[in-house]
Amino acid sequence: MAKRRPATANPPETPPNGLRGLWRRARRRWWSRWAIDLAIIAAIFWAFGRYQSRNLLGDDLAAPAFTLPDLDGVQRSLADYRGRTVVLLFWAPWCTVCHLESDNWARLQSWRDDIQVIAIAGSWETKASVEEFVGDDRDAYPVLLGTDAVLRAYHVDSFPTHYIIDPEGRVAWQGAGYSPTISLWLRL
Repeated sequence: MAKRRPATANPPETPPNGLRGLWRRARRRWWSRWAIDLAIIAAIFWAFGRYQSRNLLGDDLAAPAFTLPDLDGVQRSLADYRGRTVVLLFWAPWCTVCHLESDNWARLQSWRDDIQVIAIAGSWETKASVEEFVGDDRDAYPVLLGTDAVLRAYHVDSFPTHYIIDPEGRVAWQGAGYSPTISLWLRL
């Protein structure tokens, strides 16, 4: 007769099956831990961006017309740029995120000759504060002095807010919050 082995107090652990097992196996490798963490961070940024953009004009709507003065007093209209893709950037001189993003605007304009970047200052008190914000980028793209009516027409309730207007004058994309140059460029 064969001898039976006594039962041990701690049987060997078998890896769990299903989602829990997959999660544990994935977290064991350093590269998959990083990939999972980056995916979670990217999902949070995506969700936050969608939340900030929830009230903006929808895609394929006609972009509201406007005529606004630039820093030299010349009246400029969205219709002046019909036939070109236009990137509208709504910003404010006091906006910290706008300061971080402002170099991206000139870079975007220099990368693409077929588009027109237009920066529209909103929530500004003095023309001097707008000029100080723009600094050396004044000649890189038109800087317009926005009005409350234009901000309302574009549903701007936070800064920075971005719109890409197609050559036919329709909204092709909209977003709020920081956008790296490459992010805007890829949407063109």
